[in-house]
Amino acid sequence: MVQEGSTEKARWLRDLARFLPLRSQFVLSGNTRDLQILEVAPGQATAAPLSRVLPDALKEAGYTRIASFDLLNGFRAVEPSDGSFLTQLGLTAPNGTAAGGIDLLSAAIERHVALDGTPAALIVDFASRLIVRNEALAPAEHQLFSRASILSHSARARPAGERRQPFYNTIVWIVDKEGDLPDWFLVGNPKVRHIPIGRPDHIARRAMIRSLVRGLPGAQDAAQSELDKCIQGFVDETEGLLLLDVSAVAQLARSEAVTFDRISDAVRRFKVGVTEDPWRRISRDKIRTADEFVRRRVKGQSHAVTHMLDIVKRAVTGIGQSPRGGRPRGVAFLAGPTGVGKTELAKTITSLLFGDETAYIRFDMSEFSAEHSDQRLIGAPPGYVGYDVGGELTNAIRETPFSVVLFDEIEKAHPRILDKFLQVLDDGVLTSGRGDRVYFSEAFIVFTSNLGIYVTDPSGGRLPNVTPEEPFESVKTKVRSEIEKHFKQVLNRPEILNRIGENVIVFDFIRPEVANEIFDQMVDALLADVRSLGYDVSLAKSASDTLRGLCLADLSNGGRGIRNQVETHLVNPLSRALFDGGAQTGCHYLITEIGAGSSTTIRLESEPSP
Repeated sequence: MVQEGSTEKARWLRDLARFLPLRSQFVLSGNTRDLQILEVAPGQATAAPLSRVLPDALKEAGYTRIASFDLLNGFRAVEPSDGSFLTQLGLTAPNGTAAGGIDLLSAAIERHVALDGTPAALIVDFASRLIVRNEALAPAEHQLFSRASILSHSARARPAGERRQPFYNTIVWIVDKEGDLPDWFLVGNPKVRHIPIGRPDHIARRAMIRSLVRGLPGAQDAAQSELDKCIQGFVDETEGLLLLDVSAVAQLARSEAVTFDRISDAVRRFKVGVTEDPWRRISRDKIRTADEFVRRRVKGQSHAVTHMLDIVKRAVTGIGQSPRGGRPRGVAFLAGPTGVGKTELAKTITSLLFGDETAYIRFDMSEFSAEHSDQRLIGAPPGYVGYDVGGELTNAIRETPFSVVLFDEIEKAHPRILDKFLQVLDDGVLTSGRGDRVYFSEAFIVFTSNLGIYVTDPSGGRLPNVTPEEPFESVKTKVRSEIEKHFKQVLNRPEILNRIGENVIVFDFIRPEVANEIFDQMVDALLADVRSLGYDVSLAKSASDTLRGLCLADLSNGGRGIRNQVETHLVNPLSRALFDGGAQTGCHYLITEIGAGSSTTIRLESEPSP
């Protein structure tokens, strides 16, 4: 895979070349198992594994003798390949290879450092696997690194090459992370240089993608302008991926016949395993006519319904999505009094998208108020109990990436949790405790909150910030002001609110006219359920008026409060009357009177069957 154009060496390669005359040993860590960009000729580069790129860099710097070692393959001659260098290390290598373990490695590095002649390098790959327990080294492990530490200080540089620059007989340790080797060997050692290898940036990805694009279906006959557009999109959408991942995306596109102009589909399939874009499969007609469907369930919040459906339509059409395609499809922050329909709206949207209102993933954030409760969401880090289980949130998104995720009462979560949401809202990705990257690009995120309904007085008590007597515009202004104050001044997390943007939707109080609609809907639904059980029950006008007055006397708890009152003044006494009166299925009953008291009673009269 070769591309044309100027290619700058990776930073770690430039650092290695700079310090080879200054340090005797090096530790390479980080992205060591990924492909690396290697310039094979002026203006031409290819992606190759570190096992090829590193020896080529050493040869370019003037090393004429190079060998590598790992626990599985033992020693291998790289330059020259005839095994003569391994022989100089005291090894028998008829085919340019020699078996060996940690004891032979310990002896070989001592011979290696003392060799005369041209510069030599020994690459110890998978060095993290040389140690079983870092805090309790076995005798052979301790001897190896003690010897390496002493040799790093006793090694002496000597001039080599035409320019007579000083060079050591270098040892390069390749590890997963810096802490894999003993601290006393690496930390504070002026003769050992640690060089981290970072994840590929957009320059490295572009260098590789230029050649990959030409092999995608449909690219051979495409205009250069179309290819350039594909390259730019491919680079943007693979932000955070390794070069190995980028190569796998291209291979996936070829195997599944994804054309070059739909490369984003291949990226999506690689990230979340979704074969088709699920948002494109949602019926446009269903969304277009959803207004009536949602308003039947969420009463008196027409502005909230319109705003939420606008967010859904943006998610379905993809308008306004990040060029990288990583952010969640939709984000909504639902604020307002209790019982006004915030959770109900989230359920309704879930039902609209999935046909099942229970298909959403819900987290009660009052359960995440402790400082370290973020581990429940993303999983415990290595070495802690529960590490192998994973996080509740990351596991759920990995299993069902196309989902509505509801975070109820977000203000009750610990501020440390909110930092995790910042990653989700900004990049659409969250790293689990096990180091796996979990993508939220297909998710619809909904937060609910009661922020702004109450404020704290100087003595610490709670005072109403808004009341049902105020007009909605006043309620909206006050609630939004308190939300901004909470994120900016109390939590000191204004960036989270910035990511949510204008998708803060404030709900109104349940007003009397809306309360009547909710009451009628609840009573009708209840009587329909009773009929399905075989009891035909109806309400007389006077009884209905009495029940309405009892259930709507206090609207401070919204629709949920109305439901509780219907249960107290109708469901419970009706069940009692039917049971105690020996009611028979198939009969018709009329509630003629409802009496309030310490326990609500009803008068139930049997009517003749029609």
